[in-house]
Amino acid sequence: MIQKFFITFAYSKINIMAKKNSSAGLNLAFDNGWQYAAAPESADHIKLKEKYDLFIDGKFVAPTEGKYFATINPATEQKIAMVAEASQKDVDKAVIAANDAHINVWSKMPAKERGKYIYRIARMIHKNAAANWQL
Repeated sequence: MIQKFFITFAYSKINIMAKKNSSAGLNLAFDNGWQYAAAPESADHIKLKEKYDLFIDGKFVAPTEGKYFATINPATEQKIAMVAEASQKDVDKAVIAANDAHINVWSKMPAKERGKYIYRIARMIHKNAAANWQL
């Protein structure tokens, strides 16, 4: 896909000629049919859910007030998915859960072991990067 983009780009740009003009120097013609290839970022292989909940205390939970908002694709203005809107209660629950995890688990775990978890999380983020940027 990216090769197609660059080939299309190269061929269309070859048509933009730099003309020597005796009085003005170098002129570039940008009005002779720029054609853009499809963007190399394709979303056709990504499966997105209709709705995403909050992740609190190790599990996905619905927001306490039941509110969701639409994530909009700025290029097409189409809805991508519904995403949970956290209320103050949801944020408080998440902070308490994170503090408990720090006190009871992370602070007692050897640094080498914590590093392994962080590395695994980074690998999962990298593996799902295309889906993540879609949201």
